[in-house]
Amino acid sequence: AVGDGRERRRFLAVHNRSSHNPAVPGPPSSPAQPFSGSMSFLSELKRRNVFKVGGAYLVVAWVVIQVADTVAPQLGLPEWAAGFVTLLVLLGFPLAVVLAWIFDVTPEGIRPDATATGNKRVIVAGLIMAAAVIVGYWRPWSAQAGATTDAHSIAVLPFVNMSGDPDQEYFSDGISEEILNVLARTPELRVAARTSSFAFKDQDLEVPQIARALQVGMVLEGSVRQQGERVRITAQLIDAETGFHLWSETYDRNLEDIFAVQDEIARAIGEELQVRVGGAAPAEAAAPAEVDAAAYDLYLRGLALWQSRSVQGLFDAIDAFERAAEIAPDFTRAYKGLALVYSVLADYTPRISHEEAFARGRDAAERALALEPDQPEAFAALGTIATADGRKETALALLERAVALSPSFATAHQWLGTLLMTVGRPGDGLAELERASTLDPQSAVMADNHADLLLSLGRYDEAVDRCAEPLARGGNGSQCRGADLLGRLHESGPEDARPGLEAWAAEIGGGLEWQAEALLAALEGRGDGRALARHLISLPLLSSSDAESGVLFGNFELPSLLVLLGENELALQVLERGATAPYGQ
Repeated sequence: AVGDGRERRRFLAVHNRSSHNPAVPGPPSSPAQPFSGSMSFLSELKRRNVFKVGGAYLVVAWVVIQVADTVAPQLGLPEWAAGFVTLLVLLGFPLAVVLAWIFDVTPEGIRPDATATGNKRVIVAGLIMAAAVIVGYWRPWSAQAGATTDAHSIAVLPFVNMSGDPDQEYFSDGISEEILNVLARTPELRVAARTSSFAFKDQDLEVPQIARALQVGMVLEGSVRQQGERVRITAQLIDAETGFHLWSETYDRNLEDIFAVQDEIARAIGEELQVRVGGAAPAEAAAPAEVDAAAYDLYLRGLALWQSRSVQGLFDAIDAFERAAEIAPDFTRAYKGLALVYSVLADYTPRISHEEAFARGRDAAERALALEPDQPEAFAALGTIATADGRKETALALLERAVALSPSFATAHQWLGTLLMTVGRPGDGLAELERASTLDPQSAVMADNHADLLLSLGRYDEAVDRCAEPLARGGNGSQCRGADLLGRLHESGPEDARPGLEAWAAEIGGGLEWQAEALLAALEGRGDGRALARHLISLPLLSSSDAESGVLFGNFELPSLLVLLGENELALQVLERGATAPYGQ
């Protein structure tokens, strides 16, 4: 019965039917006395040994679960095996409780309780408990089944550094990325980008959890141990759905053979994929050239620094790549690393002009292609530089070539998507950015570019949603901050954006707090929006993460901001001025 909002339950005892009808004999009164209320119900539970049975069951269940959790990995059972045992054990608990209620458990044995009452209610309660257990397990399983996973998809997790030296971490990471890059050239295979797969480094997560987050069907993990000029690489391919190992191998090689080992691992995975899904062998790579160990060491350091996308990290990456090129002048990877860094550097800092950065990036990319003609990173760098030069048809051809060479190269899809938007093909651009986001779902850079395009299409709520997860993870400076705030300003108004806008301005510093307050005042009708708009367009198109730039919003967000202020003509001027400037990097 429900009265004042609090649920009340009433337990009915066995009534002595003889008390209502003396002509009808009733059962003996002594083992089961009529009971009502919670105290009588507890007494009845004790009398029927329900507590004892339940307690004993839980103790045994705990032991069984611990044994299953320990033994299953040692027996090579799939990772869901221990969870399945836990499910069975939990389902058994309501059954044990119901049976303890219905039957008398005594030293002499188990027999039906002739005086049991309320059996139907207890059975129903047990069924509800069992249903709750099943639903609790079914929901994550059904969510996993509903996730978009593809048998032709793989994530390469960062290999574990087994050298005992934290300073060698970049080396094991570099091995993982190089294998990832080889696999990324496979047309039929979707390979999760480095930013996303490496986001789970040092996290105590099971392979199926990571695979669900990255929406992949397989995971490659392994370890690297470097001692002097020798290296041992252990790799294993895991089916993300079952947890079974599909393939594993250990390689002991000289450091000079490192590229050959990477290709060998990629080919072995390709052969396994052909067996499982057919037609997924990695593209044939050129015969690996001998590599100078010191140059390769510097290249891997530069690779890790480039991925950081921090200003100092980018400059340090240039230093590492240049030193590698000095040691080994024909080392292609050093030049394509330089091309990538220089193609984005000026968008992160005013310490170098776009013109100078692009000139250096173009030179490095052309040098890489002269050494090895099919380098997707070099084509991608040349494509984004051509975009900045206003040579958009050439840029399209270059970026499409990069995507064709490496279909899982998320950055190439990203740059192609932003270019397509600027040439009046927003639908195609959105498709490319959606592809980039699928390949690199953990990347704030991808999310930022994707959200910017959604903003330009007027899909403000989607832009805010796209940035929610990267912003919750934090890091990576201003990425997604501008898109999120503009989406909120358009969709909900100044009050929704105020906390984030004030926090961002304070974080950047450089006196930008007044710009945030002036914007809020103008949008709320308390300030001079036209004066603010004219100030904003007088600023250079520099990085919004640099306090010295005087810019709170980046060059992509500024036109949308001017539209908010009612200055459509000024927005068009900015679009014309920035038509050849690089968009998000």
